[in-house]
Amino acid sequence: MAVILRALALLSVSGASLALFVQELQDSWLTPFITANTLTLANRRLLIIGMAIGAAVAVVAGLLAWWNSVRRLNRIAHLFAPAILLGFIPPLCDTAAWPTPLNLCVVIGALLLLGERLFRMSLAAAAEGPGQSTLPTFASSRDRWAVLVPERVRRWLPPLLVLVGVIGYAIYMSVFTLRMHGRFQTYNYDLGQYDNIFWTTLHGYPLRDYPLGLVKNWHELRNHASLSVFFLLPFYAIKPGATALLVIQSCVLAIGAIPLYRFAARRLPRSYAVIIAYAYFLYPPTHGLQFYDFHMQPIASTFVLFVIDLVDDRRYWLCALAFVIAVGCREDISVGLAVLGAFLALSGHRVIPGILMAVGGAAYFVFIRFVIMPSFGGWGFHGIYKDLLPVGAQNFGGIIATMVSNPMFTFVSLATSEKLRYMLQILLPLALLPVRRSYLVVSIVPASIFTILTTQYAPTIDIGFQYSAHFIPYVFTATAVCIAAFGNEGAGLIRRRAALVTLVAATIICGVHWGAIPPRDKVHGGFGIMTMKPPTEADMRKDRDIKALHALIPKEASLAIGEAEMTHVSHLNIKGLGDTFDADYLLYSVGSGAAGSANADRALATGEYEKFAERPGLILLRRKPKTATPPAVPGLSPAPPAPPPPPPTQPAAPPAARSMPRPAPGRTPPPAPAPPNPR
Repeated sequence: MAVILRALALLSVSGASLALFVQELQDSWLTPFITANTLTLANRRLLIIGMAIGAAVAVVAGLLAWWNSVRRLNRIAHLFAPAILLGFIPPLCDTAAWPTPLNLCVVIGALLLLGERLFRMSLAAAAEGPGQSTLPTFASSRDRWAVLVPERVRRWLPPLLVLVGVIGYAIYMSVFTLRMHGRFQTYNYDLGQYDNIFWTTLHGYPLRDYPLGLVKNWHELRNHASLSVFFLLPFYAIKPGATALLVIQSCVLAIGAIPLYRFAARRLPRSYAVIIAYAYFLYPPTHGLQFYDFHMQPIASTFVLFVIDLVDDRRYWLCALAFVIAVGCREDISVGLAVLGAFLALSGHRVIPGILMAVGGAAYFVFIRFVIMPSFGGWGFHGIYKDLLPVGAQNFGGIIATMVSNPMFTFVSLATSEKLRYMLQILLPLALLPVRRSYLVVSIVPASIFTILTTQYAPTIDIGFQYSAHFIPYVFTATAVCIAAFGNEGAGLIRRRAALVTLVAATIICGVHWGAIPPRDKVHGGFGIMTMKPPTEADMRKDRDIKALHALIPKEASLAIGEAEMTHVSHLNIKGLGDTFDADYLLYSVGSGAAGSANADRALATGEYEKFAERPGLILLRRKPKTATPPAVPGLSPAPPAPPPPPPTQPAAPPAARSMPRPAPGRTPPPAPAPPNPR
């Protein structure tokens, strides 16, 4: 009798949830009901009556099934158990109903954990069949696929699907990030600066960064050790400019699905590996960083995936090459690879390669961070760890000292609602699988050092910025390991399938709120909300006019240009007009304020500049040529020298260390004055 009652209870809840789901799809009352509890009592009664009818219908159907067999009733109840979630789906997918991201994250997390349990019940009932009670095995599942799908198709279809996904993602993100660029939603911070690094290196001045005042060869090493610029340079040289960097970033991120698929396919059926690869394409934090200019962390994430795949496949020489490219993207990438090496060694999976990777990564970080980079200037990014710096400490060593000597304070600094929200946004699209095994928690450790360990710096805990890329290679490979750990027979196979279904559901739900696939009017990237709409005719005309004005400037002349305009031209000696007007030419948009025109007005006020050319909404100023001294006339006294021009009101060059990116018009400003922004 207890079995019958439990089965009928499951059916009644499933029926009520289904009835609620149907009613929630009617009209537009749902959003205010969720946010402000606006529905009248009479309408609530109608909802409840509808749910009661749904429950009654389900119970009657169950009783009819019980008439033949108690076991059949129990199987049907378990088979339809996931329908319990249906009533939660419309509210959960209503993006306007969740103004507080943390609340949304907590609800999604709770429903995913409940959903995985319900999926297990359903899949176990489906596997039993109407007349058997044995649980499935991987071999039996594979045999069924062998009957349905020809062997040649089974061999080539999975990698072909991944390849199609790679090409599709690369094209999709290239198109939409170029649209963003065409609508002037890319900026000096950071796309303009990276374009200048690539441009100067391409023209024989390695790793200069004129927008940051790093005007000597290799001086970008004061900022970051982005030595893999040289690896990407041939691709940039095909069509130099900021647009090339956006396309390169999209393509390299897309390629990351290939090593991920290979890694997963060695542990799981290849169909599972394909699903994990597509979860990678649909991962919202990847979309967010794609819509914030160009950075080296996303590039590094793909090569870290290659390192993981190749060391797992014992292709050590190729692994070493991927390792070199990965650490060459940025100095902090070596920290994650050192942790990975230690994990491989301590777990016994790849002991010798793990030791070499751990020692090599740690040695590289110490050497580049504490020897090479300081030789080019001081460290400018300690402010993002402000609360963890001991008195008098101004480098990363002080942060390590705090972590070791005062772990409780370090832990308290992590326990904030914003950091919890950020970690849930990282893990929820993967159904929390990377932390479902205690030994896999290490997958979030390296990235946490550069994200949630920071203090008083909002971008590092925002999935619209590049810092999320530190997590990507580790959490996705941990997801594959976790699913494989459930086993491939009996209850383990059921749990594996349930985890995979939950992963799909999590990817879709999180994508609705934070993703950029399929296209939508707005997507979060960097400091603001970007549009995925194509550029207008006015945008395209402005781009042509900027390039026409830039063509009037001699190549050897210095140029100060507006924040949003910098990414539309490539110039050797180029600076942000928002930082300084100490340049031979000034190019800016009329009315752009702190992003350009404010300093241009100050420059004109000095009398040193004159209007040289203009286009609708754009002005090009030129520093007035110095007047030659007229020859002396016999019998006349020489005229007194002209007074020197007043000094400029801005510094002659921008600071050498990166300052906080100033949002250009249309971007949401940061919440408070912030420390330097590490790219």
